[in-house]
Amino acid sequence: SRGLFMLTSEQKSALAKLSKATLVGFVSEVQGVDKLLDKKIERLLLQSDKPKLIKKLTSNLKGLRRRHAFVEYWRVSEFATELQYLADDIMSLYPEQADICLNLLELFLESSNSSLQRCEDNGEVAKIYRSAAESWLTVASKCYEQEKLSLPMDEQDILSQAWQQKIKTLIDENDYGFGHIYGTKEALIEGINQLLSESEIVGLIEDYEQYYESLFEQGSSETIKSLSTKRSYDHSRANHQEKLKTEVTLIRLVRALGNVVLFEKVYLRIYPKDAITNQQLNELLQFMIDNKAYEIAEHYLNNEWTSKTNQEQVKRLDWLSEIYQKQGDSTAQLKTLSEAFELYSTPSRLKAIMTIASPAEQSQWRKRAYNLANEQSDIIMAIALLLEIGKTDIANQVAVARYNEFADIHYERLTQLLKELPESTQLIQVIIYRSLISDILDNARSKAYS
Repeated sequence: SRGLFMLTSEQKSALAKLSKATLVGFVSEVQGVDKLLDKKIERLLLQSDKPKLIKKLTSNLKGLRRRHAFVEYWRVSEFATELQYLADDIMSLYPEQADICLNLLELFLESSNSSLQRCEDNGEVAKIYRSAAESWLTVASKCYEQEKLSLPMDEQDILSQAWQQKIKTLIDENDYGFGHIYGTKEALIEGINQLLSESEIVGLIEDYEQYYESLFEQGSSETIKSLSTKRSYDHSRANHQEKLKTEVTLIRLVRALGNVVLFEKVYLRIYPKDAITNQQLNELLQFMIDNKAYEIAEHYLNNEWTSKTNQEQVKRLDWLSEIYQKQGDSTAQLKTLSEAFELYSTPSRLKAIMTIASPAEQSQWRKRAYNLANEQSDIIMAIALLLEIGKTDIANQVAVARYNEFADIHYERLTQLLKELPESTQLIQVIIYRSLISDILDNARSKAYS
């Protein structure tokens, strides 16, 4: 980790003026003082001998894959620093030795599953592997372009298939923590346009579709076997996990491609329309809106979305409001926002309404918000609405009249509200602080709000 003392640009300039002998003498003196510093010196020395650096990196990366020791929480930062050093040293070979750099990055990525499994908290480590995956795409793109220039046209298709298989292997081998925001697999798929053409990505998708279909065939035969053996049940479970992994990979690949027609086809193959849930529809709708397929998204909201609860009905209206906003249809947007606000009266929805409403409409909505605030059973929502329309004095009065209701609200919500309240709400703040103090005393929460 970096110390508190950092060199200024002037100090760096002064160091640059020192003789080599002086700097070599200093490095010699500090060598052996600290293990981390020794590693930095070793890395610095290896930079002057690339063959030795490559040999050392290869050995270290192969050793990394063989490690099994668990990395406790307090040692994760140290391990992450080690990994970052490896990644930095690998990338120091680029672009001069791109092929070797690519091979070393692949060795590094091969250790991701093992490294992430061994860490008590792998968020910091996962970020490094994701960054390495992004670096792999950069280096791979350079290597692929160089290979295409060196091969005749009749061999280009073979080369294309080889690179499709290369990235497919990397995607399939990096499964740990799939769905993690910093996932290695996610990085490879999200950046796949950087390496492969649209037709190559389509080819990759078709490969996964064929594999996905084969899993269903395997599942049918295993179901028959499961009547007689328990082992086949285990196979069936493994088959189910493989289906789930393949589904996620397929969806992410088609999303990265950005092809609306293909995404809808693949998505509905995985989640049939007659059984699709609102949660799954959310993913489909987000893709359609991101890719400006507004009419298709609106069709699903009007014909496939099921609003069994108030929450689902509000969510549907929010989606429609977003579509109308992107289409520039303020009339339709105001209508859906109004319907959503009547169902769930939040300050954010009121603010959105005020942004597009005419002055006359704004006056009407202030009155409506005032009435809805008085009807609110949730004291926090009532106060928030009153503050949004500038009724601070009334908000203070409501808080005083309903002070006992604050005792039923979770302390995290109260502490968050305190951060958001304006200075003119001293009475509300005093009531909240009294409620928090009472909660601490009643429940002996000596560290509850630290």
